[in-house]
Amino acid sequence: MLRSMTGFGRAEKKDGQYEFSVEIRSLNNRYLDISLKIPKSLNAYEYEIKELIKKSIARGKISATINFKNLSVTNGNMRLNTETIQFYLNLLQQIKKLTGLDDKLTLDHLLQFRELFEPEEEASEDAEIVSRLMEVFEKALAELDTMRRKEAENLARDIEDRINMLENILNTIRGTARDSARQELEKLYGRLKEQIDSKEIDKNRLELELALIADKVDVTEECIRLASHIDLFKDVLHTKSEVGKQLTFILQEMHRETNTIGSKTSEVKIAHDIISMKEEIEKLREQVQNLE
Repeated sequence: MLRSMTGFGRAEKKDGQYEFSVEIRSLNNRYLDISLKIPKSLNAYEYEIKELIKKSIARGKISATINFKNLSVTNGNMRLNTETIQFYLNLLQQIKKLTGLDDKLTLDHLLQFRELFEPEEEASEDAEIVSRLMEVFEKALAELDTMRRKEAENLARDIEDRINMLENILNTIRGTARDSARQELEKLYGRLKEQIDSKEIDKNRLELELALIADKVDVTEECIRLASHIDLFKDVLHTKSEVGKQLTFILQEMHRETNTIGSKTSEVKIAHDIISMKEEIEKLREQVQNLE
């Protein structure tokens, strides 16, 4: 099943004892890059979380945020949030200066702000906690996977349309190339006839020109290889799941053969078709970069 590298998943679970929420975002990336934002109390489970991600995702930039509350702790240790205290103190002093008030700042003014205190986080090492955490995380991953699959379906439809267009252009080039080769041979025959009529035929020159036209005009091999690359592209797209890197490589080979065909023909129509093919290959490359 194809998957896009972009998506979002969220899950939460709350009971009488614990509250969990997990958000996972994925973006395009050449490799698998995992970034976690978790409470200190869950640091012990960072390795397990990353391993769980690796089982579901092969490539992309993954950002996961976990929030956790132990609802059974009602009278836990509290600590001062010194940064917040300093922020509100500076804010009150600015207000005093701005308004020109002479009132002194007191502790009562600061205590109006509830954010000055926060619960002291303690490390949680409980099999029940890790079990519930992984359950919520798996749900978020499942939602992320659903979005990535839907996005990949849309990408696949566009990719299929473009690869079919490439195939149609290639078939047109094949027909044009056959006519072009025939025209070049007729021109050569005309020059040869003139030399025969004037008894100025040069066998070496004749052999050279025949060799040049055979090499320069005939693009049969390149067209066959390009058609083979297109078939392989379709096969990989429909039969494999992690296709991004392989399809990118196939597109590189397709671009190489397209350039060769363009360089071997002087036919204006083929030159125009080659431009169209390069445009489609570039658009395909952009779309394929979104696939895992």
